[in-house]
Amino acid sequence: MQLVRTRPFKFVPDIESLFESFPFAGTHPLSTRDRLEEPTLVPRVDVIESSTDITARFEIPGFELADLEVTVEDSVLTVKGSRTHQLPEGSAYLHRELADGGFSRSITLAGNVDSDQVTARLANGILEVVVQKQPDVLPRTIRIEAP
Repeated sequence: MQLVRTRPFKFVPDIESLFESFPFAGTHPLSTRDRLEEPTLVPRVDVIESSTDITARFEIPGFELADLEVTVEDSVLTVKGSRTHQLPEGSAYLHRELADGGFSRSITLAGNVDSDQVTARLANGILEVVVQKQPDVLPRTIRIEAP
């Protein structure tokens, strides 16, 4: 048996340059190089399903109610947001990580949701959207009769 030594990352001169090539370079938590370009805004989301509803929790710190729009159409939940940070006149960024601009995040839900029964709540930088399932497709227990 022959042992062959390999270097799978030999094309990367150093580990920092590997993280700088990520699609969201400059905003990636492992990115270390300072960027003056505008960061990309992509909120993280958790999707939770229960027997009666589907809940999506979006992490969007710094957004106000007026900055957001929530829609459900054809079993697709879409959250859109937009914001800007105003600099005082005569100021300039030295380092920038807080993203301006907009985002749109869509999640395909199960086909059994009721788009008329949707609630949304914003608290502490978390937008929670709850979409109820249609009652006729909720699981139910069938009683078995004995002869």
